[in-house]
Amino acid sequence: MTTAADALSVPAQAPASDAPALVAPPVAEYAAAVTTALIAGWRAIRARHPDVPEAVISMATGGRESHAKLAHFAAHRWRGRNGGTAHHEVFVTAESLEDGAEEVFESLVHEAAHGLNETRSVNDCSASQYHNKHFKAAAAELGLAQKADVSAFFKKRYGFAGTRMTDETKAAYAEQIAALDAAIHATRVRPLALLRAGGGSRSSADDTGIDSETDDEDHQDGPAVVEKEDRNYAKAVCNCEPPTVIRVSPRTLSRRSILCGDCESTFAPVQRD
Repeated sequence: MTTAADALSVPAQAPASDAPALVAPPVAEYAAAVTTALIAGWRAIRARHPDVPEAVISMATGGRESHAKLAHFAAHRWRGRNGGTAHHEVFVTAESLEDGAEEVFESLVHEAAHGLNETRSVNDCSASQYHNKHFKAAAAELGLAQKADVSAFFKKRYGFAGTRMTDETKAAYAEQIAALDAAIHATRVRPLALLRAGGGSRSSADDTGIDSETDDEDHQDGPAVVEKEDRNYAKAVCNCEPPTVIRVSPRTLSRRSILCGDCESTFAPVQRD
């Protein structure tokens, strides 16, 4: 144990590492730092794969879709103020930063695969987000492998969308992933309640008005409110087999999209007989 007296008598020692300590930017620059790292990552991907197009890179909240949607590639969404060439967009949700730099970069490579197919005029995804064999091929070309643990529901609905970086791809972009990790000084709280079949939930500090069928306790911020025993809550189910059941106020169900974290479907009300 080093005492105060020891500290006065012993010369200061050089740090074990020569790497300078990371200094966090001002809070107002948190998002800009991440966006800068994402831009550098996109450039690195394009350097290895020239058919990946230029794009406007942006990051902001994904809103209600932030539980199921981590990023997107959108063709021709930006146009110069004076006209001219339309530019593609790559958007990363701020909520996805919570998953860590490696998974965020994985999403960036995933969107680059869509960009690759856009350059080649290949349709790789339906309007309902089913990723076809053309996406699978482009993803493999960019160093993405298919995840082995995707559910049958996910596979049926989203096709070959479940991708992960191979070890070789992680090594190729190690510098960019490290830079992105260093740029993440805060993560945005996901605003919606995310329910899982195991009974766990994730929600914002706002009152979600959700009751689990297996847990009749209320977990709310603020002063306790005495309620009647019969709450007249609506019953809603997801697409899991068997479906997860929740009970929620009709008003909340009509105003919010509540997503299941397992099957990624929106809970739908069950009509009463």
